Amino acid sequence: MSIVDPVMTSREAARMLGVSITTAQIWMESGMLASWKTPGGHRRTRRSSVMSLIGHQEVPAVGEEDGPEELEALGYPAGAEEGDRAAFVERIIERSAPDTRFDRLTWLASELLDAPISLITFLTSELQIFKSAHGLSLNETPRAWAFCNYTIAHEGVFAVSDTQTDMRFMNNPLVTSAPFFRFYAGVRLMYEGKAFGSLCVIDTEPRILRSHEQQALEELAMLASDILRLHILESR
Repeated sequence: MSIVDPVMTSREAARMLGVSITTAQIWMESGMLASWKTPGGHRRTRRSSVMSLIGHQEVPAVGEEDGPEELEALGYPAGAEEGDRAAFVERIIERSAPDTRFDRLTWLASELLDAPISLITFLTSELQIFKSAHGLSLNETPRAWAFCNYTIAHEGVFAVSDTQTDMRFMNNPLVTSAPFFRFYAGVRLMYEGKAFGSLCVIDTEPRILRSHEQQALEELAMLASDILRLHILESR
């Protein structure tokens, strides 16, 4: 008996991936998610392609009642306060409109560290949202793909010199397909004692972060946290 592998629209794929339709369409156009165009110009994909992209596992939401066993099953580190942290980030996002000051910081991070990609990320229970993205056309990814899951649990700079040799990331869709992350370095961003996301730089080649680059990244991350604090105060 043949295995049924249904055709899916970009809307259906986005729902399964836990991202916006626009993000799903970008992934289809870039080849990250295998797809084809119909005679009418609409993108279609197969369910098997979507499942392959998310590693055959749906991205679960983290609730306030989740304990250590549930958090461990997520596939990334999450503390006992993760439910409160994620709810806090949701409130922050509602109160923070687009801000060109974040874009200046990601541009500066790329320039100072000679990295093609720099991001300011917010981590909700289900999504990694790019508040500012320099050198990357995506707006968000599933939370399970976020390198920043490790960054927010780490004091100082969290760096991965070569993702292809790191068991935590070698099978990540952002590593195995476009945009092919190979190097990552990030610093968590704090507000009212909670880590809401990160400032990070990314390269498509392996590298080692030098000490002055680490210091520059930490200083820029503190500026990003200060900007968010001012932004929220201004919006009140």
